[in-house]
Amino acid sequence: MTKTLAVAAAGGPSESRSGAAAHVAGRQLQLVFIAVAAFGLYWLSSFLLEARGGTTHFAADTWFYTELSKGSIFERLADNYYLDRIVRFHPTTVLLAAGWMKLTEPLTAFISPLHLLKAMFALVGAVGVWAALWAFAAVVSQRLVVPLGAIYASSLSVWYFSSLEESKIVTTTLIVLYLATYLHLRSAWTLRGAALLTGILLVACLNEIVAGFVVIVPVVDTMVRHRLDLRAYRWIACHALAGPVALGILELIMRARAGAAGVHPEGANHFSMLIHYISQNDYTPAALYAFAARWLLFSIAAPSFDGSLGANPAINYGGDFEVALSNYLTSAVSAGLVVLFGLVLWASLSRRYRAAGLGDLTGVMLGLAALAVVRGVFFLGFIPHEAMLFSSGLTLAHLLLIAIPFAASSFPWKRSVLAGLAALLFITNASFIVGR
Repeated sequence: MTKTLAVAAAGGPSESRSGAAAHVAGRQLQLVFIAVAAFGLYWLSSFLLEARGGTTHFAADTWFYTELSKGSIFERLADNYYLDRIVRFHPTTVLLAAGWMKLTEPLTAFISPLHLLKAMFALVGAVGVWAALWAFAAVVSQRLVVPLGAIYASSLSVWYFSSLEESKIVTTTLIVLYLATYLHLRSAWTLRGAALLTGILLVACLNEIVAGFVVIVPVVDTMVRHRLDLRAYRWIACHALAGPVALGILELIMRARAGAAGVHPEGANHFSMLIHYISQNDYTPAALYAFAARWLLFSIAAPSFDGSLGANPAINYGGDFEVALSNYLTSAVSAGLVVLFGLVLWASLSRRYRAAGLGDLTGVMLGLAALAVVRGVFFLGFIPHEAMLFSSGLTLAHLLLIAIPFAASSFPWKRSVLAGLAALLFITNASFIVGR
């Protein structure tokens, strides 16, 4: 009866449906607008970073990918180590760039090919922002989606790698698309949705094979929701085959290529690369601390505008941040960021405000935590000194792990705190992008 009266007051069922549709369309338009703004920010940042020589921080291999702007990509593979190397391990990025450069060729009369290439990576990053907003919309109230999306877009590793010609933002965006698709699929499972999720997984693994770790999210979530009901796991068993298929394709590409990259153990195949890096790593307490600081904190918020520690232009290394958490307190803006982040954690965990439980999202939280642990442990073992380079792939997972319990809490000023976090994070990371 109450529902009938509400519909009548709104002007009837058809009018109510049209109003709801307009509301949904308005929200979708808002998300697209934010993504377009992110594209503009990232492309502008690419010019700023280029101007100040800041495109090789955190061991970014930008000079490898610059080759993609020079055309004739596949014709030059045999004689170009850089192209040969990236096509072995990141063919998704190479094929995407080849198609983009062909599509935008008429614009080269007005814009340099390199800056058109940078626009592609900025666009990929912006698609990731849209997908992150879509992911947040599946698990938190709508009023919190925009500030959380702004936090994701302004996170340092996402912002920085969206402003460079580098494969990492392609992997990141594909992982974000996967998580967003799954978070919606789990509440309304369809065969078409599962096929889309599998396609995203395959393409992501072809760009970075360890992107396949993301499968752990639906596996753990299904374990929590369905326990020992084996029928619930059938689609996941088929879905997870995308990873081994991608590995087979990548290894075939490597064996078919006879270029210079295949001679060095770093570029021969995935196994030789893994052994090559593990054998060189340092696992002292100081190294573990540095990894944790960069992986969990610096990837979100720059501790300083100066990221030139250890810079060596001779090997195209632009440097990294000094591993000192106290640097966050040297600026009023970053100190404010620390205070607001502490407030979010307090509101999520304190007895006064924390939610009694997360209900249906418990499995999602455990799945995201498992992904964070597995991917983190892998890169800790694989290449800990390049933590920032691979950190953006977990940015959304880390933010969801914080956002879900905070959104579920009874804290009264959630939107204001998140908006403040987004603003301070933007200013903090902009100081690094600009270089002062």
